[in-house]
Amino acid sequence: MNSQDKNWENLFGYITTEGGAWHGIWTVYSLDKEVLNSFKAVRKFQANQEKTLITQTNKYSYSDGTESEKTWQIEKQICSQPDGVIYPTFLSMRAVSFGKGKSAWVSKKLEAGKKFATELFFRYQDWRTSVAIIYAESGDLERITIVSEHLNSFVNRPPKAEIENLSGKWSGQKEYMNSDLEISASAENQELVLEPIELKNKKISLPDDIAVNIPEKLKIGEEFEIVSGKLVTKNEYKRLTAKYDNSGAFAMLISEVFKLQEH
Repeated sequence: MNSQDKNWENLFGYITTEGGAWHGIWTVYSLDKEVLNSFKAVRKFQANQEKTLITQTNKYSYSDGTESEKTWQIEKQICSQPDGVIYPTFLSMRAVSFGKGKSAWVSKKLEAGKKFATELFFRYQDWRTSVAIIYAESGDLERITIVSEHLNSFVNRPPKAEIENLSGKWSGQKEYMNSDLEISASAENQELVLEPIELKNKKISLPDDIAVNIPEKLKIGEEFEIVSGKLVTKNEYKRLTAKYDNSGAFAMLISEVFKLQEH
């Protein structure tokens, strides 16, 4: 199986003809962690028999009682490309995945005068969390949206606290995906450093055990990284890093999974 087909399978292979739906709470934060908005949404996915056509329907329910719905059809023959999967209404973005819920939806390139976004996904069993970082046309960080989802039902679960530090010894494995979807793995264990690029980026700890490490402003001509991590259990931490080169083009996605070592 080539990298293009493997990426499609990693993204949509679990979807059946009956379909499945992620029920979530979407919370929008400012750079100062002020809650700007919060609402419920359901993202439903359904496949045809051959798993070559995916229908996605998003239904949003807002606090004022209003609702809205959007539907996309993602056809493999058209949307699966050598640099990722294109959503028909978001032609400037690509969906890429290592499999096992380690996925991202990334802007293909930073362009002057246009919005820029990255959504990083972390799955654990029937739970999924995504962190969407959105920049304005000026390149300034506009907002961060945290989506906390459960498969096929809403679950009332109080959000966990912010991550202050992770004590103990953590080690993990690292995988790399290039912009051509080729995946390679690191042969050695990596030690967890919670703030890998703290001098260039701003570290923000958010509720539900989420940490982001992101630029406050994007500039064409400078390399940059968008980093988010999630403590999925008390002894497992997942992190994704989207790297862009100095032309603003997406260069690499890095997945790290760390586990707390027993003494």
